[in-house]
Amino acid sequence: MKYCLYLLFLYFSLLDAKLSDEKISVQLQWADQFQFAGYYIAKEKGFYADAGLDVTLRKFDTNKLTIDEVTSGRSTYGIGRSSILIDRMKGKNIVALAAMFQSSPFVLLSKKSLDIKTPRDLIGKRIMMTEDFQDTISIRAMLSSQGLSLNDLKVIDHSYNPIDIANGKTDVMACYISNEPYVLKEKGIETNAINPESYGFDFYSDILFTTESEIKNHPKRVRAFVDATLRGWEYAFSHIPETAQLIERHYNGQHKSLKSLIYEGEVLKSLAYRDNQPLGAITPDKFRRISDIYRVMGIPQNEKRLEGFIYEDVTKQTVPLNLNERSFLYMNTFRSVVKTEWIPFYFNTQSDPKEFQGISADFWKLIVERTGMKHSFVSSDTWDGVFQAIKTKSADVIIGASLSKERENYALFSKPYATFPYIIVTGKSIDFLPGMEALKGKHVAIAHSNGINEAIAAKYPKIMLVETEDTKEALEMLHARRVDAVIDILPVVSYLINAEHYLDLKISGTTEFNFDMRIMMRNDYPELKSIIDKAIDSITLADREKILNRYIAITYQNKIDYRWIFGVLLGVILIISFVIYRQFEMGKYHKNLLKIATTDPLTGIANRIRLDEKLEDAHQIYERTGRTFSVIMIDLDFFKRVNDTYGHLVGDQVLKSLANLLSENIRSIDTVGRWGGEEFMIICPETNIDGALQLTAKIQSVIETEDFSAIPTLTCSFGVSECRREDRIENIVGRADNALYRAKEEGRNRICSA
Repeated sequence: MKYCLYLLFLYFSLLDAKLSDEKISVQLQWADQFQFAGYYIAKEKGFYADAGLDVTLRKFDTNKLTIDEVTSGRSTYGIGRSSILIDRMKGKNIVALAAMFQSSPFVLLSKKSLDIKTPRDLIGKRIMMTEDFQDTISIRAMLSSQGLSLNDLKVIDHSYNPIDIANGKTDVMACYISNEPYVLKEKGIETNAINPESYGFDFYSDILFTTESEIKNHPKRVRAFVDATLRGWEYAFSHIPETAQLIERHYNGQHKSLKSLIYEGEVLKSLAYRDNQPLGAITPDKFRRISDIYRVMGIPQNEKRLEGFIYEDVTKQTVPLNLNERSFLYMNTFRSVVKTEWIPFYFNTQSDPKEFQGISADFWKLIVERTGMKHSFVSSDTWDGVFQAIKTKSADVIIGASLSKERENYALFSKPYATFPYIIVTGKSIDFLPGMEALKGKHVAIAHSNGINEAIAAKYPKIMLVETEDTKEALEMLHARRVDAVIDILPVVSYLINAEHYLDLKISGTTEFNFDMRIMMRNDYPELKSIIDKAIDSITLADREKILNRYIAITYQNKIDYRWIFGVLLGVILIISFVIYRQFEMGKYHKNLLKIATTDPLTGIANRIRLDEKLEDAHQIYERTGRTFSVIMIDLDFFKRVNDTYGHLVGDQVLKSLANLLSENIRSIDTVGRWGGEEFMIICPETNIDGALQLTAKIQSVIETEDFSAIPTLTCSFGVSECRREDRIENIVGRADNALYRAKEEGRNRICSA
């Protein structure tokens, strides 16, 4: 009897758990196919159930528009095209949650025998196109760029049957490049496809959306649904054959072959991860560009309606990661081990002893934020304990460490995210030291955690190194006259001299060694190294300055007084200024820092900061003397294809080669720099628009004939503008940027001026 009662209790418990799942629905925008694989997988594999969701996938209905189903409340979520932006502008309170395809698969398909190859060939032709397809930005923009509109076409009702292309019921059909072309090819029907991407219009597709009320009333449900859906898509793209078999068995109302479903999956995967974007990523800038194009085509736009259109949680992961990296992050929580205190790089926050702040801690938090990784801090009282945690894999990451041969035996290292000089500390009675040579025969204390011990011993064997547990112990030995000098990192030394009141010690010189601050991690996590390196690449000089400013600005009003932070850094500045004034060696160091700050690290040419300075200089000269200048904006055509096809190392080499080419073909008074990504800028003083156009034509010709070795061909688009009366700098650059955009719209590999 007890056993029966137990079973009855278990039954009702399970029933109650099942009933507790939140019921929601998703309106599909087309007939079942791989296009919706992520939703099928999330349902069939239990990802939705794991998130506490009971999801109904509502079949496509030719008599229903997805936008109406969602805004009316008949469906909780929907899948739409870029045209949902128009619906937003019309007052429908919808929110874009995720874009499943970074590049649209939309094409206009026709039978090959009709010889329809360009948009102008569409004039007077019958085209099957749904209502929401007609509002799709990629199609409308492509037609507009060729001087056409939908009025030039004969739009007819869509039959959703690709065979109608072959039997003559239509001339052209709006469809997906991943689907209908392959289906028709299987039946021996050759086709032509007009792809908007070929005309420079490459936008989001299959945008998951919901209503503002759903987000307001059920925020946790929205987050759970988006996460489970993305998990489903990740699985679908990682297991395309398995997913195709599932669709063939359970979601195959179109009776597609297994081969066609696999083909569709491969094509859609390439579109989902285009430009190495995270799955589902949406950026405000891309939607703003879509809005701008709609505006140019005469469709009213309201900038305020763009606010709140993108679901904020989707944009948190700003570093582009591939599927393996995203899966790795999803499956792991990373333990960051730190020494209990290493001021000013990290130290405990007052409110939570398990949280840290400081220079390294702030950089790490920025990396965590941009990758979306899950992490926790653990601490050790000694450096040996910190490194042992990585050796034994009881921790995963050290957020601030330097490279050494011994550590490379058991750990991986990221790119450096900050660099600090090693300096020499002595007693005040010692005069200024010109360099390391002055320490020959001396006992010099250095913390064993520093990565330069081996390098110093190899280069300066006559220096007698005394290894200590940490910098504080080294300075204490110097204070007690047990060693002659200390070598360590400038910020740490400056803080300790001030905090410990070592009034008898001073910074007496510099070394040729720098401390490259890196993330150190366990050696069986190559995916983590790749992720962290990408995050470090995303950190700009402005980000670095912001971290330093945040650090300087920290103040506390409780028992612990951290006002030393401002004093330490002020002292560091005064010390550096004094040493620069006194010694040529520090002068060279300062010059090198200035060069680093204004030089693009990849290409070696001017960076954005330097370009801004040169623009300001040229504009001031124009305002004083009236001597004009011009700006040339350059963008590599289809550069994302280079990265996708040949990899980012080849892409980087192409950028460096182009930078060299541009540098070799400008005047000595001109400035060439990297504006951002694959965009370059040339500032031409004493040059009007005609002269700038001549230079641009020369550069275009040189690029077209250059052998870039790693890739077969490379072309660029150019936008040129000249400074005009009453212009601000943003006006000049804005016109050049608009001209560049027009050059890309008109087919690329061309020059436009404004």
